[in-house]
Amino acid sequence: MLYLALLFALLLAGCGAKDTAQPVSSGYIDSRACAGCHAQIALSYAQTGMARAFHPIRPDEVPTAKFTHEKSGRSYQFLTRDGKVFLKRTTLDGGFPIEKEIHYVLGSGNHARSFLHRTPQGRLIEMPVNWYSERNGFLAMSPGYDRPDHLDMRRAIGYQCAFCHNAYPGIPKASLLDDPIFPAKLPEGIDCQRCHGPGREHASSGGRGKILNPKKLSGTRKMEVCLQCHLESTSFPLPFSIVRHDQPVFSYNPAQPLESYILHFDHARGTPRDDKFEIAGSAYRLRQSKCFRLSEDRLTCTTCHNPHERTRAAAVDAACRGCHPSIDSQARHPASADCASCHMPKRRTEDVVHVALTDHKIQRPNAKLDPLAPLSERHETIGKDSYRGEVVPYYPAQPENDLYPALAQVLNQANIEKGIPRLAAALKQHQPAHPAFAVHMAQALHSNAKPRESLPYYHQALALDPAYLPALRNLGATQFRLNDLTAARATLEKAVSLHPNDSLSWLELARLHHAQRQMSEALAAARKAIAAEPELIEAYKTLAAILSDSGDRSAAEQTLLAALREQPDEPELLTSLANLEANNNSASAELHYLAALRLSPGLKAAHFNLALLYANLKRFPEAVSHSEAALEPNRIDSFLLLAQLNMALRDFRTAAAAYRRALAIQPTHGPSLIGLATALGATGDFRSARAILTQAAASPDSKLRSEANQLLSTLP
Repeated sequence: MLYLALLFALLLAGCGAKDTAQPVSSGYIDSRACAGCHAQIALSYAQTGMARAFHPIRPDEVPTAKFTHEKSGRSYQFLTRDGKVFLKRTTLDGGFPIEKEIHYVLGSGNHARSFLHRTPQGRLIEMPVNWYSERNGFLAMSPGYDRPDHLDMRRAIGYQCAFCHNAYPGIPKASLLDDPIFPAKLPEGIDCQRCHGPGREHASSGGRGKILNPKKLSGTRKMEVCLQCHLESTSFPLPFSIVRHDQPVFSYNPAQPLESYILHFDHARGTPRDDKFEIAGSAYRLRQSKCFRLSEDRLTCTTCHNPHERTRAAAVDAACRGCHPSIDSQARHPASADCASCHMPKRRTEDVVHVALTDHKIQRPNAKLDPLAPLSERHETIGKDSYRGEVVPYYPAQPENDLYPALAQVLNQANIEKGIPRLAAALKQHQPAHPAFAVHMAQALHSNAKPRESLPYYHQALALDPAYLPALRNLGATQFRLNDLTAARATLEKAVSLHPNDSLSWLELARLHHAQRQMSEALAAARKAIAAEPELIEAYKTLAAILSDSGDRSAAEQTLLAALREQPDEPELLTSLANLEANNNSASAELHYLAALRLSPGLKAAHFNLALLYANLKRFPEAVSHSEAALEPNRIDSFLLLAQLNMALRDFRTAAAAYRRALAIQPTHGPSLIGLATALGATGDFRSARAILTQAAASPDSKLRSEANQLLSTLP
């Protein structure tokens, strides 16, 4: 096995070996040096899931099957070429093919493997297809992807995912608000120092220097070493935890109390979420057990699990019998049965539905529960179908003050109405020195339809740190939306000057220049946004719009096609491409409009423009159908189009009704006045037609007056 061969080679190195990788911060080393003195532990640890949680893809991990996802109409196949692994995606009609190289595997393979592509910019992109170990191995969509409108090859892995799947990368000051950019060389799997703390002093002194031995910690503190990754109350929008803003992501040292680094939160009790079972919640479930609650800190993760080796059922049974020595003498507990199979059965997880894990909530068997029954993937959108209610502190149960609990209410909008005044009061009372608090407050106000009220908080954040990117970027975008273009330009130009690789700041600047008709500056900014993040679909949309408005329709089409290769099911992209094609390739335009509407049946713009296309092709009944679907209460052009189409079909009464709807929006709208009069005249209602034309003839618009008088002269 490759892991064993690597470890045998390392045995020659010794504890005092020269570091083979850059330290992530003071005291950290390449922990492969540990194998020199701790050979047996290193060999057994290499077999654990933690050691294999992140690594470059190996030849034996390349799936050979082809997988088709019917919901999104896409097909995926892994290819090996010149020693490299690629994932190829095509749509079922053969369009928009794309390949991405697979560089890494996330996950040990005990239950699943996710495949990652590293972009030239340093982002880690999760591929849409996972390998799952059930049924001797099969391919299915990655968690969250089993839907028609998934992100395909564009979902970036954040720093928080890397925190629990790997040793610390060389990014000592990384924040969860930063764009997750990773170095070219990454460590492979959870290393010794994640549990034992920085190893430089220990290694450089030949094993005599200080190193943390978790066995010597109290039960609570020993447990916290595991809780850093296994205490996720939910992966759905809440939030389940907040890393303290003064702590970089990759900074937790197991020698420190966990709450000094991160605070955990949960749904309020008494909601339908009480019995949730998710993939990273083993410790969360264990802490609900009566065994744990009564153990007075004696029951911890390491009671059953030796972190240096793979867990065996016999070790779990021995741990159970340590507290229940008479269990074998009871008739209902046959000695041949292992404890976990009845009291901690495997159960399908709600957030990764193709994985079944041991339920660590120790409880009586539940005959009514089928723990392995198939589950449908649940999708929650923040602020829509996600949890709404109080977000309660979980670990610690009583934080030192109300600052972070107030922040938790607004982060994913679970309790935003009550959370905004609570956070405002907490900020006023505690006046935190980190700018992230003020930015979160500003974002909460913005998401609650109060963008103007967010401005002072962005300025407050910049007073604390004038170069703070989230404040600069969001302030500039908010100023732009509020039509303060001069201030927005100054803010965004400062953002890109200080952070030249920030794609979102360049995108906002491109939109600003476009709004001001500064086309060359807009084009340059949009291209820089794409160069910084080629997966940013919004940048392609903006660039295409700028090119089209500049008269370069061919380049605009090519830009949209490039975007559709990244995301072939984006309805707005398909609609924009069809709009460009409508004048010279009506067949292709029709196909793309219909594709957009299959993905988003309620997309008004696609219905409206397809109605125009059918009208030009004299396909009036189809045009009417899409025109009706495009109606919007305050859009006069949608009613005007419907009226004109019915006029073409000589359905004058229906046309007149549509003209009246248009005039209800704008009573002096000239085309609708003339159209209504014409429709009424065609039905023989000359009296009503004359009254409308007389009104139009009194208009201050000379063109409308002339047309109305001309029609009046033709009436009988």
